[in-house]
Amino acid sequence: MAYQNGPQQPPYGPPPGYGYGYPPPPPKRSNTPIILMVAGVAAVLLFGGCAALVVLAGSSTPQVVVATAPKASQPARSDDTPAQPSTNTQPPAATPASAAAVGATLLLEGMDAGLKIDVTVTKVVEKATPANDYSRPKTGNRYVAIELQLTNKGQAVYDDSPSNGAKLIDDQGQQYNSTFGDVREGVLLSSVTITPGDSRKGVILYEIPEAVKLAKFQFGLNSGFASQKGEWNLR
Repeated sequence: MAYQNGPQQPPYGPPPGYGYGYPPPPPKRSNTPIILMVAGVAAVLLFGGCAALVVLAGSSTPQVVVATAPKASQPARSDDTPAQPSTNTQPPAATPASAAAVGATLLLEGMDAGLKIDVTVTKVVEKATPANDYSRPKTGNRYVAIELQLTNKGQAVYDDSPSNGAKLIDDQGQQYNSTFGDVREGVLLSSVTITPGDSRKGVILYEIPEAVKLAKFQFGLNSGFASQKGEWNLR
């Protein structure tokens, strides 16, 4: 039997026992867009919450307590009465608030929990009389005495120097602080300690120019540091 010389060629086709290979797996989807979207929404919510906190924190302003004019009552209308069309196209004007008159009582709240004081301006002496020669206003000035009645309506003791939180305002908008002195129209209300249910009366003294015209009296508890301020019209 004869043999062929030279290299033998490999047989055609894949080796026995091998078939076609598996297709490559599909590429994995990236979660980056979803993560970025969630982070963006969280940032917007966080910024919005911070902005709301800043607005709320900065909204605290002093509150002036004044007398409010009563609202006019509307006549009742039965169901059988047909409604009449309104000829007024303008919105109703808001009821204006006015300063309390002399003799009126305003309930003011202090900085301490349970501190509530009824404050009444009982009398205004536009030219108070000095009690002695050692207590006189300067030449060209005069004394003004504002008499107050303070009644503790709360649960806390009211320990204060009322004159520190009392301001006299003239018709030009100028503000005057209280002063010390003795007048015949009353005892100075310089320092008080009022337990719940108790009350005190006295005057707060001011020295102002003779020609000044009085306009308003303003008072606040805790030496004027309480947010509520009572206001009375002196005109």
